[in-house]
Amino acid sequence: MTIVLLCIAVVEKHFCTAQQWSKEPSTWWPDPTTGLMWTGQATAGNHRYGMNWQEANAYCASLQLGGYTGWRLPTRDEVNAITYYMREVPYNPKYAPASVLALKGGIYAYVISIIWTSTLYGEHEAYAITTDVLPNAQPRHLLLSDTSLAICARPMEADLLQMAKEAQVPSPIPDLLTLKAYVPLNKARMAYQTGQFQNSLAEAKNALLVKSDFVPAYWAIGISYGMLGQWDLAVTNLDAALKIDKDYVAAKESVKWAKKGQKAEKDGKSPKTQAPQWDWTPEPPVCFEHIINGNDICDTSN
Repeated sequence: MTIVLLCIAVVEKHFCTAQQWSKEPSTWWPDPTTGLMWTGQATAGNHRYGMNWQEANAYCASLQLGGYTGWRLPTRDEVNAITYYMREVPYNPKYAPASVLALKGGIYAYVISIIWTSTLYGEHEAYAITTDVLPNAQPRHLLLSDTSLAICARPMEADLLQMAKEAQVPSPIPDLLTLKAYVPLNKARMAYQTGQFQNSLAEAKNALLVKSDFVPAYWAIGISYGMLGQWDLAVTNLDAALKIDKDYVAAKESVKWAKKGQKAEKDGKSPKTQAPQWDWTPEPPVCFEHIINGNDICDTSN
């Protein structure tokens, strides 16, 4: 079986091709619930469309990512533990059926695709996580000679697991320094959610001390200043986030809010726009404003 891929990268928010999946993973996600690190991207290894089961096992075993070795294919139960969103795309007779799958940590969402697991089904087959929604779809197991994508996982050491619990990282990260910066940033998030904006400001600044170009920290500082009514400083820090990453969506939206607050203050009025929310609770993939199989996948009403 060869899987022809049409995929959507959650974090990057753009369509990608099968060839793009063959690149080496560059990020990883530390999940405190499973106690595992996960590669932040699915991969086809050095193959165009995917690897068979033995190749996928060998690929993970040889992987060195983030300075870490000891990667392996995850079990079926482990992948199911981080799967939080699977939705069928309504059938359109002009196109092949498809569905959308997303994993916690914002690892990815995709359509018409399958991920290997290490769990065997009999002697010649292994379980796979699949988004196949064809009528009378086969059980989720493939011949070991079939080809598919892979994500890799590895157990976290005790100190790394403790840091992951304190950081609660919402998306894949490139390095250990970023994980360390998320520890104070998570404290800032919790303070912000309880209205302790001076504390959220202080903890977000601590995150910048760990990593000076940490864009989410500039955003957190900006919205904390805004909630304290210090609009000039709010705009300055939100602009700083966008100078580092012009595509950072949260900063784009928040700077509009801060500038409205800045203008209202100059006019002697109270800001009427809603304050930014800060919640890392997993949600279905954001609207990509793209059509899959003639249907808008942003429509979650059915």
